[in-house]
Amino acid sequence: MANSIASPWLRLAWQSTSSMLCPPECVWCERPTSPDEHFCEDCLRLFVSDYCRCKRCASPLPPVVPNESCSRCDAAKWRFKAVATLGPYRGRLREAVILMKKKPFELLRRAVGELMAKELQKQFANSRALLIAVPNHWTRTFFRSVCQASSLAQSVSLSTGWPLLSGVVRRSRITAKQGMLSWTDRTHNVRGAFKLRPTKRIAGRHIIVVDDVLTSGATADEIAKLLLAGGAVSVSVAVAARGTGAREVVVKSAATGSDSTQQPS
Repeated sequence: MANSIASPWLRLAWQSTSSMLCPPECVWCERPTSPDEHFCEDCLRLFVSDYCRCKRCASPLPPVVPNESCSRCDAAKWRFKAVATLGPYRGRLREAVILMKKKPFELLRRAVGELMAKELQKQFANSRALLIAVPNHWTRTFFRSVCQASSLAQSVSLSTGWPLLSGVVRRSRITAKQGMLSWTDRTHNVRGAFKLRPTKRIAGRHIIVVDDVLTSGATADEIAKLLLAGGAVSVSVAVAARGTGAREVVVKSAATGSDSTQQPS
């Protein structure tokens, strides 16, 4: 009984002491933040964008275009029903996604995962979802020590309380990097590249597939196909950023000396 009473007080004492010794700061610009936030207000606006998007695949759309679905959705016939994302893959969000692939940026991965969790809870407020991270092939552990999809999914799970299922989907063969391939080749690259371990846990459940970026949608759609065949009632996708396939060019401003980004048509 004494331990159960003392434990919260010890935790609060430690939080107060650590806040004084290491005041909370933005994980991006290192300016002071409130204790519950990992981003300052200015950086939050850079990472979370309320852009006009397709309600199905989150692809950016002009404001005058109906957004229940888009021509890409109609052509692709996605198996997943919706995509939740923080914003388009450009600017500071793009920089963060690239940094998250590196081992020292665990705090950034955790912070971005918490932002994703907030977006998911807004989009699927009453969902009893299960989370599955897009898996790497096991050989990738020899070359890259971080699976950013898994790290993001763990952060989302901690923030939402939704269970994260590990090992349910595995990558059964090595695939080429999607970003290096044409749109058509990306679909062929991942076709049959994943296997589902038989389990009753996904039966009748809404599954959210977590990854860092969605561009062509081929990987998420291939995994969605497996999950639906395995008994899931629906599949959605959660990503930090929504790619469009356009190459981003960094442009140095002569007036300010700062960098800006452009996407060529």
